[in-house]
Amino acid sequence: MRTAVVLAISWVVLTGVERWGEGAPWSAAVLSGLLWAVVVTGAWWFAEWTQASRLRGTRRSELRREEADQGR
Repeated sequence: MRTAVVLAISWVVLTGVERWGEGAPWSAAVLSGLLWAVVVTGAWWFAEWTQASRLRGTRRSELRREEADQGR
């Protein structure tokens, strides 16, 4: 769900940048905006994915410590 939101928002923003910042016609701005939005979303997803695996590992080690402390 968050990935779709990132894609939609970045598509709108980057289409605006292409249209008004670069002066591209609407059809070209929409396509360029979509291309860059996919790149941004892919980078965002990869960063979130790599951080999520690290956080899951941290949570597991914390749970193990808590279980060990309760067993004493």
